[in-house]
Amino acid sequence: MSSLPNEAVYEKEKNGVTWPKQLNAPLEVVDPEIADIIEHEKARQWKGLELIPSENFTSVSVMQAVGSVMTNKYSEGYPGARYYGGNEYIDMAESLCQKRALEAFRLDPEKWGGSLSGSPSNFQVYTALLKPHDRIMALDLPHGGHLSHGYQTDTKKISAVSIFFETMPYRLNESTGYIDYDQLEKSATLFRPKLIVAGASAYARLYDYERIRKVCNKQKAIMLADMAHISGLVAAGVIPSPFEYADVVTTTTHKSLRGPRGAMIFFRKGVKEINKQGKEVFYDYEEKINQAVFPGLQGGPHNHTITGLAVALKQVCTLITFSHIHVFSLHVYPAFVSNQNNSENIEEDKGRPCVR
Repeated sequence: MSSLPNEAVYEKEKNGVTWPKQLNAPLEVVDPEIADIIEHEKARQWKGLELIPSENFTSVSVMQAVGSVMTNKYSEGYPGARYYGGNEYIDMAESLCQKRALEAFRLDPEKWGGSLSGSPSNFQVYTALLKPHDRIMALDLPHGGHLSHGYQTDTKKISAVSIFFETMPYRLNESTGYIDYDQLEKSATLFRPKLIVAGASAYARLYDYERIRKVCNKQKAIMLADMAHISGLVAAGVIPSPFEYADVVTTTTHKSLRGPRGAMIFFRKGVKEINKQGKEVFYDYEEKINQAVFPGLQGGPHNHTITGLAVALKQVCTLITFSHIHVFSLHVYPAFVSNQNNSENIEEDKGRPCVR
């Protein structure tokens, strides 16, 4: 006779554990209504043509990781320094994810570090490296920028960033469709920002990272590259990388990287410069950014998301098709490859206005 109180509600023993049926039953049995909605959404995605960057189609393996038992674990802190017990496998997954993130963008772990952020990564960088009401410059939202870069109108502060920091936009030259770098430099001289963002959500040209680096050096400003929309192209090596010039790089993980919804922050480590006394000056971003992420702006991380991201980054590092997909995307719009804001390229672009 079974020692279980009600044998009907338990499945047989698996791997030394007796599982309750209610916890181990598939979705279509537990909640057929939701299962049906999901199947309809899956069909819609398969049959449609999505042109929204934030709606890339992730792999089954990533979704399996996101839907795993990793979602059950609470793990405030960082690998090797948690506030809860039982995190040995969570630490393994997060450390592996960090390692793969650096590998995906061919970064030296002695010179770059990474933080896996589940909440707004740009705001975490601002709060880590700036003081309240410090000044930020970024591409204007109507000209292709992003809300998280501090958008505001003449009458209202739209983004929370513009509430806590002073922001000034730089804009496009509307006759060419390119960023007006000359005006950006003039505005920076007057505004004297502490941080300049190189990144956009609707700018169909490559950034001149070297030019912005020179402006940052002149103003002694931090250069933040937000490559959320183009990080897959950067990882595939088909467009220039911001890592050569930026101090900090952020990206979401669900657009051209084809991962789960989340974000990553990369920051420089090691020697920054040699001062006038001949002594090495080191970057101090790592501790500040980690503190801003936790405990500053989030509690327990989403371990299932981090695990799914680790799978996506493995695909980035190993799948030849990942590069092929992004090479094809540049054939669709070859003008995006041009990184030179000169009269020759502007002449080629005539008759092909950017539509936002």
